[in-house]
Amino acid sequence: MSNTYRKALPMRRAGLTLIETMVSLAITSSLLVAVAAAYNASASAVTANANFFKATQAARITMNQMLSEIRQAESVQVYSEHIDVIRPAVNMAVDPVLGTEVFRRFQYDSTNSRITLQIFYGASSTPGTLYEMATNLSSVSFGPAMMGRDWNNTLVVQHVPITLNLKVGNDFVNLSGSAGPRRAQQSF
Repeated sequence: MSNTYRKALPMRRAGLTLIETMVSLAITSSLLVAVAAAYNASASAVTANANFFKATQAARITMNQMLSEIRQAESVQVYSEHIDVIRPAVNMAVDPVLGTEVFRRFQYDSTNSRITLQIFYGASSTPGTLYEMATNLSSVSFGPAMMGRDWNNTLVVQHVPITLNLKVGNDFVNLSGSAGPRRAQQSF
C-alpha cells in the first residue's frame, strides 16, 4: 500500500495550550502567595513570642535579684520610685571592692519603662555604673513597707512588697513578691 491513499491524520503536539498555561500559572501564584503569607505570620508569631519570653525572663530575674538583695540587706529604705538596699559591712582586707560599697539602688525609670541597678561606693556615696535590669515595664510599685521593731527595739522595715507590671505588645504579666531583711526578722 502506498502512502498516497492514507488519510492524513492531524498531528497532535505535546505540551500545554496558552489557556492551560495561564490557568496553571494563576493557581501556582495563588498557592505561593498563600505560603508566603503563612510563613510571614509564623515568623511574626515566633518573633513576638521570643520578645515576650525575653522580657518576662528579665523581669523574673530582676524580681528575684531584688528580693534576694533585700533578704541579705542590713536595712532597706523604700521610696515610691526606688529602693535603697544597705548591705552589711564587709572587711576591706577580704574584699576591697565590696568593702567600699555603701548601698545598692533599684530604681524604676518610668520614662524608659525599665528598672535599673546602681551601686554607690565610699563615704561620699559615689555612684557606680548604671545597669539596666528589665525593660517593657508599664508600672512598678515598691511598698508600702511594713514596719516593725527589731531585736534592739528600733523601728525598721520588715517587709517590702514589690509589683512589676510587664507589657509587650498585647501581652502582659504581673509579677509580685515580698521580702524583708533577715536581720529585721527576729521580732517579726
